[in-house]
Amino acid sequence: MSIFPAALPIVIVLVVLVGIFVSIQREAPSPRLRLWTFAWALTFLHFFARALEIHAGALGSLVTAVDFAALESAGLVFLSSVLFEPNDSRRRTSLILLLGLPMVAQSFSIAFKWGVPWLATGSIAAVFLGAAAFSFLVSPRPGRYVAGVLVIIGVGAIHEQLLGNSWVAVSAILGLTYGLSGIFFGCVYGRASLGVRTVIVGFFAWGAEYPVGAILHYLAPKFQADLDFWNVPRILVALGMVLTLLEDKSRAVEDTTARTHAENQLLGRLSQITSRLLAGNDPVTLCGEVAKAITDTSTFSRAALFLLGEDRRFYLAGSSGFSPQEEDTLREHSGGYAIESLKHRSTERESGSQSFRMSDQADLVLIPMVSWRGSHVGCLYLSGSKDEGDSKTSEMVKLEVFASDLAVTLENVRLHQQLVRSEKLAGLGQLVAGVAHELNNPLTGVIGYADLLRDELRESKWAPRVDKLANEARRMQRIVDGLLRFGRQNNSTFRASNLAGALRDVMQLREYHLRARGIHVKLDVDEALPAVGIGEDELKQVLLNILNNSIDSVSESVHRDIDIRASHHDERILIQFDDSGPGFADLNRAFDPFYTTKPVGKGTGLGLSICYGIVHECSGEITLTNNQPYGARVAIELPVAAPQTPIAPTTDPGLQSYPLTSRRVL
Repeated sequence: MSIFPAALPIVIVLVVLVGIFVSIQREAPSPRLRLWTFAWALTFLHFFARALEIHAGALGSLVTAVDFAALESAGLVFLSSVLFEPNDSRRRTSLILLLGLPMVAQSFSIAFKWGVPWLATGSIAAVFLGAAAFSFLVSPRPGRYVAGVLVIIGVGAIHEQLLGNSWVAVSAILGLTYGLSGIFFGCVYGRASLGVRTVIVGFFAWGAEYPVGAILHYLAPKFQADLDFWNVPRILVALGMVLTLLEDKSRAVEDTTARTHAENQLLGRLSQITSRLLAGNDPVTLCGEVAKAITDTSTFSRAALFLLGEDRRFYLAGSSGFSPQEEDTLREHSGGYAIESLKHRSTERESGSQSFRMSDQADLVLIPMVSWRGSHVGCLYLSGSKDEGDSKTSEMVKLEVFASDLAVTLENVRLHQQLVRSEKLAGLGQLVAGVAHELNNPLTGVIGYADLLRDELRESKWAPRVDKLANEARRMQRIVDGLLRFGRQNNSTFRASNLAGALRDVMQLREYHLRARGIHVKLDVDEALPAVGIGEDELKQVLLNILNNSIDSVSESVHRDIDIRASHHDERILIQFDDSGPGFADLNRAFDPFYTTKPVGKGTGLGLSICYGIVHECSGEITLTNNQPYGARVAIELPVAAPQTPIAPTTDPGLQSYPLTSRRVL
């Protein structure tokens, strides 16, 4: 009876299946789907060769060899598609070459009877021993058990081949490849869906039909099963694979919908936080909410928000998903990193255009926060994401957009606070300047008459009281002079000063007081710093006021230390005064005129206000912070002077003796 009419339906079905998989591969290409398409093409070749019914002569032997080789190779390709990760082409290609070549040699040796039984026996030995060695090398611990089983089966197949029974070896190879394909298919997809279960059952049945057929042929040689019955496993595998792909597509759509909903929630919560920032809330107090919103509505399980301080070092402003010990570690090590060092430690860009993955921690993603002026405000640390692919790309883009918006918001809040302070100081400056001018005239008269009285009563008992009157009047005049300096607008065009020289002058003015009070001063100022874009007198006034405040703050402390540093960053000079005093009582009012925490008669409350006006008039910035556990920091950021502006070096030889890069006890 001719086999062609009976095999024609399955051949047509396989042609359609190959076409379906080719179409799916074009729409959604993937390495695994490409292997499935190739395996089904080999399966079609197997049935097409069998349907030709050529059994005589060299052509018949060739058709038989192609029949066996295509069937065994299809099982090997199916197995390799689920045995390795889709992108692990190196090991997958190695396995196909290692086992495929002996399988083809075995098929041709059986069909053409080349060197039977030695060539076929050697090919079978190469297949089983190669599979055993490969499984042991890939995974030594479980691989040794698999290798042992393969060696036992291989020994039995070789024994039968030596006896001239080739079908036993072929059945063993086909049963193992298709049966293991079903096992690993279930391991790869890891779900009990209809499509996955259908593929597993189909592969098991497909692999079992060959040893079952061999047993039936041995027990009942005259038994002939219907060809359609033997083709059911192939139909099950094909339909199961198509259904599995549809399930994956459906799950992808559901995941995309859920991800879009989560991202919208993320944007909603972050926009609420942004609105609160714009409404005037303290940004630092909301950083914890930002990190919590990210971990609640994104695929990242841990998030931390770092902001840059005046020293361009990070400090932890908020975190979520970290244990207390991890938070302590972050807080401890954050100060050791600057934005430049993190750029050097990053290895490659993440899904977005601004995020980076760190070299020492593969799952840690850094998103710098850059303001509209191009300056770094801080960064987002994200880790623990389990998402990959397009959904992660979309999420990263949204997080990068939020990081940019947050940076702009933080910058705007800071500028708004500075604007409010500047407006308040400008109004007060006009007021106090007018009052000071009005007070100067009567004060001049008081001081003049006091001097006349002192000359007339020089030998009288009233002389000390007149001196007291004159001294108090002069103190009032100094206060008025401070008011005038506070309200004065300096439009000088000559703004270039040597920071090192100005600092030496200021230190010499206060050297006696520092030594008398046992205050330790550490200076770290590079002599090669470029000129500062501020007038020399103005710079000395600012430095002297801040140094005086530091001296007063540490005078009653157990540890009397003042640390003065200067550094150069991006055409800006950063000057920092750190002291070991009690810190500022109220940072929000420290720049207000006449606000002082010093005892009555010791301070006017104008020092920092005058410094603020001078620094901002020179396009600089001055910020105040309290250190932990004690101490305060005053940071001044001034622009570098224009290169063409000449600057006169300090020529006083007495000033050169004051060291600027060593610790000195004064």
